[in-house]
Amino acid sequence: MIERFSATDRVLHWVTALAFLYCMLSGIGIAYPKFSWMLTLLGGGEFARWLHPWAGVVFSVGAILMILKWARDMVMTGEDWLWLFKIKAYVSGRHEELPEVGKFNAGQKLYAWIVFLSAVVFFLTGIAMWFPENFSIGLVRWSVVLHEITFIVATAFTVIHIYMGTVGVPGSIWGMIGGKVSETWAKFHHPRWFKEVKGQ
Repeated sequence: MIERFSATDRVLHWVTALAFLYCMLSGIGIAYPKFSWMLTLLGGGEFARWLHPWAGVVFSVGAILMILKWARDMVMTGEDWLWLFKIKAYVSGRHEELPEVGKFNAGQKLYAWIVFLSAVVFFLTGIAMWFPENFSIGLVRWSVVLHEITFIVATAFTVIHIYMGTVGVPGSIWGMIGGKVSETWAKFHHPRWFKEVKGQ
C-alpha cells in the first residue's frame, strides 16, 4: 500500500463534500415544492433554510482551500487534453492507448476546476440571495438564475465524480478514506505518479 492522500487532504475533502451534499439536497427541497419533503430529513424546513447558506460558505471556503492546496497538480497539460480526446479508450479500459497519468487524470482535474468555479459563483450569487435588501431586484433575479444553472452543472459532475470514485473505478474511494491505495491500483490508474512515488 502507498499513501495517496494525507489526513489533512482527507478532512478537507470530506468537510467540503458533505457541505456540498447538504446544500444540494436542501437546495432541491427549497427550490422545488414537490421535493420539500426532503427538508424534513435535513432537520426541518426552517432549519434547512437557515443552514443552507452557512453550509454554502463552508463549501465555498473548502473548495477554495482545496484548489490552492492542489493547484499545481490540477494544471491542465497537453497530455491531459490528449487524454480527454481519447476518453473512449479510458471508458473502454484500453489504458495502454492513453498518455501516462500522474497523480490526477484529466477528468479529475477538470472536475476540480468546475468545483472551484462553482464555489465562486455559488458564493457571490448566494450573498445576493441571502441579503436581497442590499442589492437591486435585477441583480437578485440574475443571481437566482446563475445559482440554479451552476447547481445543475455542479450536481451533474458530482454524480459522475461519486460514480467514478466508487463503482466506476473500484478501489479509488479507499484513497480518500484511509489515505492509501494498493501499488497495483496506482500502477494501473496513475502510472506516472506511481513511478514518481517509487522513485523510478
